Amino acid sequence: MKHPALKAAAMAALLGAAGVAQADYTGSLGTITAPASVAFANDTGSHLSLSSLTLPSPYNFIDRWTFVLSGDASVTSLVAAFLFDDGAGGLPTFGISNLQVNLLNAAGVVATSWRTVNTSGPFTQSIAITPAAGLVPGNYTLQIRGQLEGSPASYSGNLIAAGVSAVPLPAALPLLAAGIAVFGATARRRKNK
Repeated sequence: MKHPALKAAAMAALLGAAGVAQADYTGSLGTITAPASVAFANDTGSHLSLSSLTLPSPYNFIDRWTFVLSGDASVTSLVAAFLFDDGAGGLPTFGISNLQVNLLNAAGVVATSWRTVNTSGPFTQSIAITPAAGLVPGNYTLQIRGQLEGSPASYSGNLIAAGVSAVPLPAALPLLAAGIAVFGATARRRKNK
């Protein structure tokens, strides 16, 4: 290519196509300030479908949920909580197996490795996705992948951001201070006699 503008346009198109092809569905959870619980869900009636991407076996779909931890979020941990129940207390009917989650930071680097979500019974399962390096304000992506077994199928959950909690004052500490004050007053009284 002799034309620099044409070369730049072709490169931009290739990079744009590469960015689009990284997930079957990308949704936004918005800006999160802890404490917070933000819901996410996908199903075959909306955007959940077999992937056109090449994924490692046995996975046949991958979704991404983007979110921003605000500058004043003070987030100490992130948890993805999934509910598996058919509504009648029976076995799950969500049509997905081999469900996994992970977390990407703003640079697209894996902040937490893939964590397996147990889908074998009707219950809620929470998966900690807090990176070992900690959480800082910025952009993140929650990735969810699994094996779609048929239609209808769905998954849903909440991204739970926990904030810094106040350190409780032990109940014995005021009693200790009162005891020391009484001891000091008694010692002063003896000294003055």
